[in-house]
Amino acid sequence: MPVKEAVCSVCGGSCGDGQWRTVDDVPVCLKCLFGNAEPFCVYPIGVVHNNQHQQGEFGLDAKGVSELCLEPGMVQFMSRVEEESHLTVVWYVHHPGALVTEFRRRWDDKRVGPFAARTPNRPNGIAITEVEFVKREGNVLFVRGLDAIDGTPILDIKASMKSLRRTPKKKRRDNDI
Repeated sequence: MPVKEAVCSVCGGSCGDGQWRTVDDVPVCLKCLFGNAEPFCVYPIGVVHNNQHQQGEFGLDAKGVSELCLEPGMVQFMSRVEEESHLTVVWYVHHPGALVTEFRRRWDDKRVGPFAARTPNRPNGIAITEVEFVKREGNVLFVRGLDAIDGTPILDIKASMKSLRRTPKKKRRDNDI
């Protein structure tokens, strides 16, 4: 059974349910982690469907195809997405592992912290992956190379810089951003 309350290892204060994270195997209150920053609400725009059930099954050499199943209300924002070669997917790590301040990166064995790595175990669980666009079917985008697991909430999708470098420049209109 998960522990509901803890004592912060930094300030010694009592932490209620959901008001602390485990960092290097000890509880740290959200105040000590994030200071006075206030949380805010973000709505997912869809969910990932694939056959990956553990973080890291795809890794950096991801070849598998994932379906980005967007909410029906998102279709209006998908104009010409199929013209992009690559997309950047912003997603939420909904099943994070232990948060540690330093570890060995898989690809070069260098000791780093989460901000110098692509680990899904992050203070805020926000992840970004550049993927290859495969095809669109209605409100579903098929992409290759996403390292998110099945059921992952999608927060945003953008044209990737790789895709934009391949697109010829055109005259800017007033409503282009």
